[in-house]
Amino acid sequence: MRLKTAALLMTFLLITVFTNALASPQTAGPLTNKDVIQLEGAGLADDVIILRIRSGPTNFSIDTADIVALKSAQVSDAVIAEMLKSSPNTSNSAAGSSVRLDLSKGVLVQAFTSTISDPAAAGLPGATRTAVVNILRTKEQFSSAGTIEESKDGKSWIEISAELVDFGGGNVAKRRLIGLGTGRANAGFSFTVKESATGKVLWKKTVKETASFWSNSASSSAQRSELPEKVAKTFVEQLMKAKIPNTSQK
Repeated sequence: MRLKTAALLMTFLLITVFTNALASPQTAGPLTNKDVIQLEGAGLADDVIILRIRSGPTNFSIDTADIVALKSAQVSDAVIAEMLKSSPNTSNSAAGSSVRLDLSKGVLVQAFTSTISDPAAAGLPGATRTAVVNILRTKEQFSSAGTIEESKDGKSWIEISAELVDFGGGNVAKRRLIGLGTGRANAGFSFTVKESATGKVLWKKTVKETASFWSNSASSSAQRSELPEKVAKTFVEQLMKAKIPNTSQK
């Protein structure tokens, strides 16, 4: 009886330690070099790590010695390149900036959520959100666009939210065997646009995108990495066609 009790206690302790280890990347703040090395050591594909980096926030150290250490830890060139793009020294790292955006006449892009349990889809919501913000900033439909992390006071005129509701990770064997565009990675997001002050829904749309034909022979990881940009571009194009009022009409 004592042996059985001790075994149960040991199992409980191991589960607790394992759970805490998995939770640590989410509770330790911005993603760091150490976190990336841990993700690499866990055997995650490059595209999953890259999507996690794009979802932010990050706090990487990218001196020459750091890059050499990352390479020695078997972190791929693609992941290291993404870390360099996300460094605080880049112009598009708004999250690391002290400047706060006035979104009172602009659009606030909420954190995107997911109903998909597939680990390969883990980084898609965050990466797609980032892509939506970046594309909105190149358009003139709203005076400003940003996230709650970048907002000066959390107030905005319009809010955009989205949920990943459909996902296919891609199947290389199927693409090569059957061809004709089969087995490609795909993702579908349900978008909602509403007035911040009243909560009135102005527009709802599900946007689904599939990896490009040119990448039929590429890995599923490579295909999945292009989905956030494709979904974001299609969403913004359809939003503009829907003629959601811009701030000049407010």
